[in-house]
Amino acid sequence: MKSIHTKLRHLNLLCIFKFIVLITLAVIAIYPLIYTFLAAFKTLEEFQTLPPYYLPQSLYWNNFIEVVTKSNLPLYFGNSLIITLAVDLGVVILATMASFAIEKLDFRYNQHILIYFLLGLMIPIQCCLLPLYLMFSGIHLTNTYSGVIIPQIAFGLPLSIFLCTKFYKFLPNEIIEASVIDGCTARQLFFKIVVPMSQNIILTLTLLRTVFCWNDFIFPYTFTNSKRLQTVTLGIQDFIGAYGYTDWGKTFATVSLTIIPTLLLYFFLGKYMVAGMSEGSIKG
Repeated sequence: MKSIHTKLRHLNLLCIFKFIVLITLAVIAIYPLIYTFLAAFKTLEEFQTLPPYYLPQSLYWNNFIEVVTKSNLPLYFGNSLIITLAVDLGVVILATMASFAIEKLDFRYNQHILIYFLLGLMIPIQCCLLPLYLMFSGIHLTNTYSGVIIPQIAFGLPLSIFLCTKFYKFLPNEIIEASVIDGCTARQLFFKIVVPMSQNIILTLTLLRTVFCWNDFIFPYTFTNSKRLQTVTLGIQDFIGAYGYTDWGKTFATVSLTIIPTLLLYFFLGKYMVAGMSEGSIKG
């Protein structure tokens, strides 16, 4: 009896320890977001005179008002939205079509083609920036939406195709065979049968690409130098003046407005992303 009580006590201590560790990790993860949102309500004088960890003395909404009405943030938001939607659409269409063909259509060298795509996971983005810039300059794709969209689609395809092939591997062949027997063409089979059954993986790809594209800095910075094509990540530099002077209130307000869309998207679509990424591995 004594040993049972001892085991229960050790079990309770272990649960308490795990709970404390999880709470600590959650606080570490959430603290930067909370600090960013609170700092957006501080005045410039508070940043200059008070320690950084002090709470704002009042809700100073002028930071948000001036960022929205007196800066180019709406233009930057529009550019980011255009680029993100184009990349999402391109990656989803190309990755799902290629993955379905590789996994379900019986043709020679399909696995070799899959390996070819997966080799893209081994290529660092930074190694390709200079060659891409020289090539895009030669064909006049710098300072265009296409110059930012095309590389992001290309670098997004390897991981997307990997996830889709794992998903389609466990798609029942009987459904495909029955559709073909009923007279479905390849296009009807894909768009009317396969795509509706791929909701989880499509939402997973959309969320992954959206978060990456919305927060991306390196591609817009490399392939654009025009204000009219800047994205929200580049627009934050507008509040850095001469000699490193920074308007921290407006900077934090801009960062807060920038991260809200991705937080909302992840909040509403997060469960679909987990389902899409885990379904293949669970079945395997």
